Amino acid sequence: MNLADTLMEQLAAQRVSRAELSRALRAMTQAEREAAMWRGDLTSAQLWEWARGWPDEVPTINGEWAFIAAYTPEVAEIAERKS
Repeated sequence: MNLADTLMEQLAAQRVSRAELSRALRAMTQAEREAAMWRGDLTSAQLWEWARGWPDEVPTINGEWAFIAAYTPEVAEIAERKS
């Protein structure tokens, strides 16, 4: 097996994995997706798929999707004050 074949096999496996993650996300209810997000169980690809597919479902903080806002300085400061 050469390098090109190996790379093609890896790409095919990634496509299958992404498809499985997408199916899992779509099988969840809104509440299940939100709970999974807060637990940190969703991949970044799943978070973005959720935001694209159901933008009104994604919780927001200061008007920004929570999975993005969580990394802003404003939200980090609030989290630090609470701990």
